[in-house]
Amino acid sequence: MRWLAACVSLTVACSQTIYNQRVYGGSMADVMVRAFQDEAGYWLVGHTRSRDGLLKRQGYDADFWVVRVDRRGELLWHATYGGRGDEELTDALVLPDKGLVLVGWTDSPELSHGKKDAYLVCLDPLGKVRWSQAVGAAGNDVALGVGLHKDGSLWVVGQVGSQDSFLHPKPYGGLDGWLLRFSLAGQLLGSTAFGGAENDYLRLVIPLSSDTVWLVGASDSRDGQIRNPLGKMDIWLVEVNGQGAFRRSWNFGGSDFEEPYSWVLSREGEIWIAGTSFSQGVAAYGRADGVIWRVQPEGAAYAAWSGGGSGDEGLNRLSLTPEGEWLVAGMTSSRNGLIPHLAGLYDAWALRWDPASDSLRFCYTFGGKDVDSWVALFPAEEGSYVGCGTTASPGDQLGVRTYGSADFWVVWWHPDTTAPPALQPEGPTLLVGYILPEKPVDTSWVYVRTEGGQLLDSFWVDTTGFFRWVVPDSVEGLIRLSIHAPSHVWKEVGMRPRPHRENRLDVRLEALKPGLRMPLFYVHFDKGSAKLLPESYGQLEELARFLRANPRLRIELAGHTDGTSLPESEMQLSRQRALAVRDYLVAQGLAKDRFTIVGYGKQRPIADNATPEGQRRNRRVEFRTLAW
Repeated sequence: MRWLAACVSLTVACSQTIYNQRVYGGSMADVMVRAFQDEAGYWLVGHTRSRDGLLKRQGYDADFWVVRVDRRGELLWHATYGGRGDEELTDALVLPDKGLVLVGWTDSPELSHGKKDAYLVCLDPLGKVRWSQAVGAAGNDVALGVGLHKDGSLWVVGQVGSQDSFLHPKPYGGLDGWLLRFSLAGQLLGSTAFGGAENDYLRLVIPLSSDTVWLVGASDSRDGQIRNPLGKMDIWLVEVNGQGAFRRSWNFGGSDFEEPYSWVLSREGEIWIAGTSFSQGVAAYGRADGVIWRVQPEGAAYAAWSGGGSGDEGLNRLSLTPEGEWLVAGMTSSRNGLIPHLAGLYDAWALRWDPASDSLRFCYTFGGKDVDSWVALFPAEEGSYVGCGTTASPGDQLGVRTYGSADFWVVWWHPDTTAPPALQPEGPTLLVGYILPEKPVDTSWVYVRTEGGQLLDSFWVDTTGFFRWVVPDSVEGLIRLSIHAPSHVWKEVGMRPRPHRENRLDVRLEALKPGLRMPLFYVHFDKGSAKLLPESYGQLEELARFLRANPRLRIELAGHTDGTSLPESEMQLSRQRALAVRDYLVAQGLAKDRFTIVGYGKQRPIADNATPEGQRRNRRVEFRTLAW
């Protein structure tokens, strides 16, 4: 396979065109570790030491950093997480509900129990912390990877060095591989260590079934739970049951150093692991090559593919295309072999491999004169791709503004064999945000309507307050959201979402008390008229819903005019408008004695009566809460 790949590389395209790129960061080092693609855009996850540029932090310590961008790279939001010391991220996981789990280590004195602790932060889809945990003892204990078990629990793997804790009651020697199991609510379910007399670690979690999980890392031990040592540092696979108890382990690799970084499950159900090998016979091109191992259930593994040049390569992320081909993201320092071009010390490296025909579809490098690396490669629209990683090269070499010594870096590009796609986002239009009641509530309800009042959808929001709603493609223009929560005043807000973007909307609700006012901005009247226009009915239905939910509440209905009618009729007209609203609500089954009617005429304008739009806003009815 390696020989065939080398031959094919002579005929694959070796040039590409960048049609968009973005850099995010500050003047210090910002290092991307993971990236994820979804229908709305990209999650860029790593750690930062910057306190300027996009970052507004104190001190020069490192913090976890999450950057959320849309499909064109426009910044939606970003946030940092950590304490007064250093936090460095090693892995992340997107949860089924679009939340995010960040793992790594911390040495912040207010968080850590020793030198370094494993550090976990669980976020909701908008970056709000659900829970965080620092786990460790007096030594160095770090989390290196995270996975989701079939039963819904979080499995965090890494390396444990402390020998004075219930987390590590029986050290094998040196640094041991470590497994921590958590519930999705952050409860620690168990801690187990694995290893031998030297140094061992775990990085990947591969849940095969509810009762069989593979944990993959590397080991240089030759005893303990290490069964077949091969070289200086082997890839090490530990099989455990559904509760993390050891079953068996085996090593694979060569005579030198191997490290695993990523895994995928093929369409045929096979496990493939990507990483780096320094071993002769595995690394066929140079000192260190990117390697993909095929791992079989009976305990065998072999290098199904290796690629690179005479320098060093590393495969940071392996993923599958819809056609079942491999997309590989990594870095290279080679100038020959499969590598068509090298601009700097290390370049970002992207390749696509068809395992069925054992052929390369493309092999490209990207970067400037310094160190550049990609941690993810995604297919995009019309045959183009998106590479995500870190650049330390000057911006004038990349053709984009950079911030500091190392920045988050995202590149949209296409092979020269295809036409550049139009820079049009193709993701859905989303409404996301929080319902923020003044007092805690178990459930809130949201009713979504068109500008004309037609009900589109309704959904409930749990105690976290987070909501996410996909706007149908058929809906354009303004959208109205009516929000109801127990013991709070109902609120209706409108927004015009930007199409194909994630649109943020946070709504604060006031606790129910006397004297609160709310204009009914979607209850409309013609000039000089007290007759309700049809588009008013939607908001009045929501007012009726609010009053039914609070059966003892009494309200004042206050009518207003735009000042364009005869002066002697303004007060009467405003009162008639309030009566029209009351009569509609009474027709919906609400008692007439729950309403007090007031007319203010033109005395309380809320907009300029010199404009038609201002007049329309002033032709209104407001309600005010009274007693209950």
